[in-house]
Amino acid sequence: MSFLGQVADGAKSILKGMRVTLGYLFRRKVTLQYPEERPKLSERFRGVPALPIDPATGRDRCIACSACARVCPDQVITVVAEVGEDRKRRLADMKLDVAGCIFCGLCVEVCPTGALVLSDEFELAHSTREDLVLGLDKLHEIGGQFPEKPAEPQEPAEAEGQAQGPDARAETGTEPRT
Repeated sequence: MSFLGQVADGAKSILKGMRVTLGYLFRRKVTLQYPEERPKLSERFRGVPALPIDPATGRDRCIACSACARVCPDQVITVVAEVGEDRKRRLADMKLDVAGCIFCGLCVEVCPTGALVLSDEFELAHSTREDLVLGLDKLHEIGGQFPEKPAEPQEPAEAEGQAQGPDARAETGTEPRT
């Protein structure tokens, strides 16, 4: 290829790139000015496990059964129990090593009292690994408080063809496959 052919090919490439750049110039901006602007997280975002405080009792709901520690695949949860004056087990201390946590949510699912929740905390940058071991106070701080009134469970949409049985087939006009 001659010198003029290379120059023409380079100019063509620059114009093609500028066309893409100008196309994005007039589109809606998607850049967030973090940390002033916070990203909108998904409703089912899996952040750091936390222990919210129950406003009715002023304590967390944990009964120190250690189910979360047993089910954790990475064994990053440590639960220390104590027996209170009312002879019931209570949580004395809890540690969570976030550096090893895979945010799978198994600890939340197995909790019989619903004491553990997955928070929306995602900022986990620290200068040392020791800062990533969260104690009981930090887990309470991240968790905040449970809402006064639990959220109402949402009914599944019936119009999506999830109805079953002979009456449902008559309503939807579908026949069972054989």
